[in-house]
Amino acid sequence: MTSNSDHTPKGNINYYYYLVAFIDILGQKEAFQGLEGQSLEDNHPRLIEAHKQTAMFVETLRNGFKDFFDAYTEEREPSVKVAPEKMNQFKAMLKSNLKHQRFSDCIQAYVCLHTDKYHSNAVNGVFGALLACGGMLVLSLAMKKAFRAGIEVGLGIELDNGEIYGPALYKAYALENKVAEYPRIVIGQELLNYLATLANKHPQLPTQTNEDVELCKVMATSCLKMIVRDLDGVPILDYLGKDFLKSINENSEQAKKFEEVLNQAFQFVELEYKKRKQAGDKKLALRYYLLLNYFKAKTSFLKGNNDPKKQT
Repeated sequence: MTSNSDHTPKGNINYYYYLVAFIDILGQKEAFQGLEGQSLEDNHPRLIEAHKQTAMFVETLRNGFKDFFDAYTEEREPSVKVAPEKMNQFKAMLKSNLKHQRFSDCIQAYVCLHTDKYHSNAVNGVFGALLACGGMLVLSLAMKKAFRAGIEVGLGIELDNGEIYGPALYKAYALENKVAEYPRIVIGQELLNYLATLANKHPQLPTQTNEDVELCKVMATSCLKMIVRDLDGVPILDYLGKDFLKSINENSEQAKKFEEVLNQAFQFVELEYKKRKQAGDKKLALRYYLLLNYFKAKTSFLKGNNDPKKQT
């Protein structure tokens, strides 16, 4: 997926289409409140604790994101029927590449949608990024931290320092900053359009093989099933929905980790709502109320049942 007009402008600058996830970890400033104006010696234990709750947490989250992504994009059983003589081709089609950068209390993760041989490499990366975002939101909540995220497709370019630059980043940031409002993962319209195109089996390469087109359809359909409309009509990642949990369960190790932290995440959301309400913080109380309602709508896991067939 490339832009013909922007493919080779002056200076050999190549713009391609990217999926970008912009993640903003909330409440980081609160950890440093009250530390200014005091002696460094007196602050030392509190500074160490604040550092653990901020910089070290962001690093933990970024590493966890990569672990989730790798768990669902590396070698796995075929989701479509594959002849033995084409198994090597299938494995090549499943390759993908996630890159991520940290900026202050934000994480930018991105997947290039430009491919030369198999476009399924790109959509496999999209699938992995969605699972990683959802999985890490639950894990983050279980660790008593919340984040908002926006995920969108757009033009971009990788800079020499590894950062992504261009409309793709700005659009993902706008979804997180202007649309998300409370801890949730907002999905952009261009990503929905891209997935719908693949689900309808529209070729993305001049000589794309039938196997590649079919795998793109399967993966894109799986992604679309994990996206729902929130109460305000905004498309979000349904990270506690049956289709997301079904995909999570394809990796037993990650599924076990996910299941173990679900109740911890719910307890944090419930306590945070009560705390903000009692403190009279209407803004944050409303945001955690919305998040709590989402969790309560997915009640079966609270009874220790993580069977995706029984999720709503």
